[in-house]
Amino acid sequence: MIRTLFKFAKIPDYVNGTKPIVIDTTSGSGEYRELSPFVLPAPPAKNLENLWQFSKVYNKYIMPIDGYPDASYYKWRDWGFNQDKAYRYPMGKGAIPEYSLWDDEKLDYIQARKKIYATEYAKNVLKTNSFRRLDYTYQRCLNINKELILLDYDAYDHIKLGMTLADVINNPKRKMGHAFVLIMMLTGFLEECVNS
Repeated sequence: MIRTLFKFAKIPDYVNGTKPIVIDTTSGSGEYRELSPFVLPAPPAKNLENLWQFSKVYNKYIMPIDGYPDASYYKWRDWGFNQDKAYRYPMGKGAIPEYSLWDDEKLDYIQARKKIYATEYAKNVLKTNSFRRLDYTYQRCLNINKELILLDYDAYDHIKLGMTLADVINNPKRKMGHAFVLIMMLTGFLEECVNS
């Protein structure tokens, strides 16, 4: 079994009689840091976090004529894509975008989560040594019947809440961190979740 927990959650000592294997998937994790959206390259952006955050379109950038962004948005977006530093809240914490823009298509929050965040994260993380190590560890856990727990800031125990991965990706009320995408990939449910 595999699940994700908040980075600072209490880790169970035993799951089904064995100690779980715990992997921190955040940028401070050492050998697994490439799994972090703050580090993971995601062309055309220097990292996935900025690809995600700077694809969001805020009211101040929208033209009243057609609802599409003005030239200043593209300048702001391109600046963000070219930053090495990841910006989690480029417009300030609590700022709410009108939509996300991807291939000139306006996407609502859940559409963007599927089309940009999950899809682009998966496409790029597959290329990393960290993902190869994680996949190997997951396969080993399956073979020896050990629980694998992935730690992430935007994570919660969806299994304890009775949620499927499709429930997670389609829930607009909860954040969905990259560890959920990793679980979707490792368990073979990514395509099903993205298309749900």
